[in-house]
Amino acid sequence: MAKDQGVDEQLKLYLPDLPKGPLDRYREKASFDWRRMKLAYDNLNTLKLKHDIWSFMESHPLFKHTEATRVLDEERNIATKRMYTIYNEQFLRFEKIAEDPKTFQAESEALFMFDSSLAVKVSLTFRMFSNAIQGNGKSHHYPIIEDVEKAKIGGCFALTEVSHGSNAKGMRTTATYIPEKRQFVMHSADFEAAKCWVGSLGKCATHAIVYAMLISKGKNHGLHTFVVPIRDPKTLKPYPGVIVGDLGEKIGLNGVDNGFVMFNNYHLPKEAALDKLGGVDDNGDYKTPFRDPNKRFGAALGILSGGRVHITAISTYYLQKAIVIAIRYSAVRKQFGPENAKEETPVLEYQQQQIRLLPYLAATYAMKIFSVWLSCLHINMTISSYVGEDPNAAARGIELHALSSAVKPLFGWTSRDGIQNCREACGGHGYLKAAAIGDLRNDNDANCTYEGENSLLLQQASNWLLAVWPRRDHLQPADSPLGSLSFLQDADQLLQEKCSWNTVQEFTEPANLIHAYKWLTAFMLKMTAEKVALLKSKGKDNFSAKNESQSYNAVTLSMVYGENYVLNNFYKAAQEFDDANCRAVLLKLVALYGAFLLEKHLATLYIGGYLTGEQGLCLRDGILQLCAQLTPEAVSLVDSLAPPDFCLKSVLGMSDGEAYKHIQSSVMTYPGSMTRPEWWRDVVYWQSYAPSKL
Repeated sequence: MAKDQGVDEQLKLYLPDLPKGPLDRYREKASFDWRRMKLAYDNLNTLKLKHDIWSFMESHPLFKHTEATRVLDEERNIATKRMYTIYNEQFLRFEKIAEDPKTFQAESEALFMFDSSLAVKVSLTFRMFSNAIQGNGKSHHYPIIEDVEKAKIGGCFALTEVSHGSNAKGMRTTATYIPEKRQFVMHSADFEAAKCWVGSLGKCATHAIVYAMLISKGKNHGLHTFVVPIRDPKTLKPYPGVIVGDLGEKIGLNGVDNGFVMFNNYHLPKEAALDKLGGVDDNGDYKTPFRDPNKRFGAALGILSGGRVHITAISTYYLQKAIVIAIRYSAVRKQFGPENAKEETPVLEYQQQQIRLLPYLAATYAMKIFSVWLSCLHINMTISSYVGEDPNAAARGIELHALSSAVKPLFGWTSRDGIQNCREACGGHGYLKAAAIGDLRNDNDANCTYEGENSLLLQQASNWLLAVWPRRDHLQPADSPLGSLSFLQDADQLLQEKCSWNTVQEFTEPANLIHAYKWLTAFMLKMTAEKVALLKSKGKDNFSAKNESQSYNAVTLSMVYGENYVLNNFYKAAQEFDDANCRAVLLKLVALYGAFLLEKHLATLYIGGYLTGEQGLCLRDGILQLCAQLTPEAVSLVDSLAPPDFCLKSVLGMSDGEAYKHIQSSVMTYPGSMTRPEWWRDVVYWQSYAPSKL
């Protein structure tokens, strides 16, 4: 009991009481402690870290918000100044991450909740650049990492080219080794070979991790990584032989200076090659510890798994903010009501509003818990790889690649759809920039294409699953150290089953939904394997057979595979949560998330003969019932997810619930809101530029 009291005291220290106001009527209905619910994905270390970062930002003038929209150069400038200011504080050192991997995502969340561009620039300039050198370089490269850590230089990551992105083997930037000079000559044949979409390269980066085709003695040894000086760190002027520029304004994330770079016979010392996985000796002879070139290529791109892992979290942050705004606003926005009622009804009480928002609230919790788990897994795997401790490292890495290739699209698209639902659920006021949902939608859009275009990533996941299917009866635990293939246990027997539940209650039991998803995942894999085999039997080659098996088969398979794993992870976390009141609510969220996902696949469940039409109706009734049961909990559930108001920055979603007062303040104080425009004469004397025909 004393321990619980101590935890509660610390929670209150990092999470102050919420202001009294219109949201109280819902907060008083909650059956759980909103602070305690945070421990489903946070701990006291992470809460303290976020509190410290947010307190620093709130008290620092550089982080003060402005109502006016900044021009592009100002957006770049403020994001960069904030980046160095935050990095200089060293809130999170590597030693702390090693002790508690959850802190890595906590820092990321703290930054993303305030400003996405700031968070992206910190990650690219310091973290991803250093990680690439650590993973692909050798000890003589480590001084570069030290320079990054001291912010003497700034890095970026250059893989994508103008005419090639997904097909990394088609990249055209070359690095040709000259033995007599012990140098590489890096060259871009034309603009189509220019590296592009490189974050932090447009204006700021001094060095880049560049992927280029290594050529020696006339032979192309494939894609390799090089650490390449781009600009003089003292002047920020590009070096001779480097053509570098900014891509300009984007849909979102405009504080990030995405750039392009071309090389004109640019000479680099031999030591520029990050040759841990393969490279040339002084004479130009190629050496690699890998016998299979494809495995070396896969290892060279291994850092991209880390990027996909991080994007699962980034997508979650955007949806997290949007769902907080939409549910708080829905709780205070009142429209219509029964005849003779004393007051109108909060729109959150309407069934259609509930089904638009509450499944995405459940999804946010599922994504939040999973993304923290996945981040910790990746960090622990990375640390183990440095010290060589994990005997299952290869199998774990392959499974993580497949899993992240499925989950990254799942989370990006869930956030895309959820944010749009939140925007529309807020009605016309949701279209205000001051509502903040539009910026979330635009920033999240990048998650659907960077670090791997979603549809292509799903193909990579399905390729692995298809390779596993023929040996499903002989799988060992070592083949799936992360357990994502557990749905294949007794798959042939499982696929003979039909659903036996016939009541709404049975269709809202998490264990039943988990079982149904196991069947669905196995069925989709079987169907996809049979489709590929059928096409091959008709004379299609492997490429064509897989290409013609994507729609309705392989792509859906990968989505279902990711959904199944996330749902199981959510259920396990909910069952293990030690607070009984929170656990009961979490299990309802698990049920809603599972039913929401399963309902999207009703057609497939009918095709496979697993469900009947009547059972499908029970599933839908169960979703509506769960939404109604969770409505009284909804405001406290988003209170647990919400960042401080100064991070949320939404007139509709502030913690005091005074949406109309905040709208009034925003529109009344917006620069120029109530003044005559300088171009007023163009209104009054319009005939001066458009002679009247009226």
